[in-house]
Amino acid sequence: MRTVLTVIAFAFVTGGLAAQPTPPAPPLPPPAPLPRGQVVASPLPPAAGELPLPGGREVSQPLQPVGPAAAETPLPAPVPPTPAVVLPPVKSIPPERPHGPLGPAWNDIQFLSWWPERAPVPPLVFGTTSGQPPAPGQFDTRLLAGGHAFASQPSAGGRFTLGFAVDRDETLGLEATYFFLGSRKSGEYVQNSGTESFGIPYTNAVTGAGEILTLAQPGVANSIFSATSSVRVQGWEVNGIANLMDEKYLKLNAIVGWRYLQVNEGLQLDQTQLSGGGAARTIDQFNTQNRFNGGQLGLHADVRRGLVFCEMTAKVAFGQNYEVVNNDGATVLQTSATRVFGNSGLYVQPSNAGRTANGVFAVVPEGTIKFGFRVGESGRLYVGYSIIYMSDAVRPGDQIDRTLNPMQVPLVSGTAPMAGADRPARLFNRSDFWTQGLIVGLETRF
Repeated sequence: MRTVLTVIAFAFVTGGLAAQPTPPAPPLPPPAPLPRGQVVASPLPPAAGELPLPGGREVSQPLQPVGPAAAETPLPAPVPPTPAVVLPPVKSIPPERPHGPLGPAWNDIQFLSWWPERAPVPPLVFGTTSGQPPAPGQFDTRLLAGGHAFASQPSAGGRFTLGFAVDRDETLGLEATYFFLGSRKSGEYVQNSGTESFGIPYTNAVTGAGEILTLAQPGVANSIFSATSSVRVQGWEVNGIANLMDEKYLKLNAIVGWRYLQVNEGLQLDQTQLSGGGAARTIDQFNTQNRFNGGQLGLHADVRRGLVFCEMTAKVAFGQNYEVVNNDGATVLQTSATRVFGNSGLYVQPSNAGRTANGVFAVVPEGTIKFGFRVGESGRLYVGYSIIYMSDAVRPGDQIDRTLNPMQVPLVSGTAPMAGADRPARLFNRSDFWTQGLIVGLETRF
């Protein structure tokens, strides 16, 4: 019963509230005047559902219809998997191997300015200023030519080396070297003038006495005498190189190989005599050759500190020196009516003319020292000194026999047949030889 009464009371109250009239809206105040030139917007009327319910209650806006869902973008078709590309295995590149003590290859170019040993020359011309013929022991007789080695200038040349390593570690190598010195001439010259006289000294093979063959004398004959010497040196060697030590500041190599050395020398005596009855010219030539072949051993030390270095090389070769002596002479006698040629001169006669050869044991050592600095990664510029020595050699001045048989000398005997001792003799005297001097070079190791 209580429940029924409660429902009836709720319905009554609800109905009474719905039957009440809606109170009028309060009037809006008039708009205030705006400043000149300004405009304001009017408010929009409220949308449906935004007005309050009677009694000032607010209700929610009606639900808006939900539009159809946007069409879903279709997913792309599945992409078939790409087959994996199998790459060939990459070969590992080994790191660059550092060079060995010798390097893969090297070359050396040197400019040489060397002084070959001056050839010995016996006394050749004596003269006087009194006009009298020169004679041994005479107070004013003096030596004019010969009796000493001729003054000489240095010979220019070059030395060239090529080498390469023969093993992977670059501790063994082969190298070849060639060098030469240009031909150099020197000599002395004598010519009479005024009251001077001169002649050639000799020992008479018949009497054994020392005499002088007069070539020039005032009022009798005028003469010109010249003596000229020449020398040319060249050689080559092929060596095996083995590194013995390679420290930070020192490298030491052993050398084993073969050496060839050739020394050619010449001495020419030329005399021309003019007299009232005609002219005479004599030529004597003494030529020598030394050709050495032999095996050699050596050591090479390289001391370096930063960019500077010092190299020292010592080698010695043992072998045979093939020696050749060749003497030749000629004479021309001319008068107003005749001209006579002869195959002998003054110091070269049929008794000693021709070629003589012999082979002897010899030793050829060589020493070199260089000072220089490094240029770039592989170059080295240097200056130094070098000397080569030959223990046994034939020299042209040693082959002159000054013992003459006057009957063999056309200048004395004319065309008369020879008589008496068979002199001068064919000599084969030996001495030694050396050449030494300055070097300037550039070495490159690749």
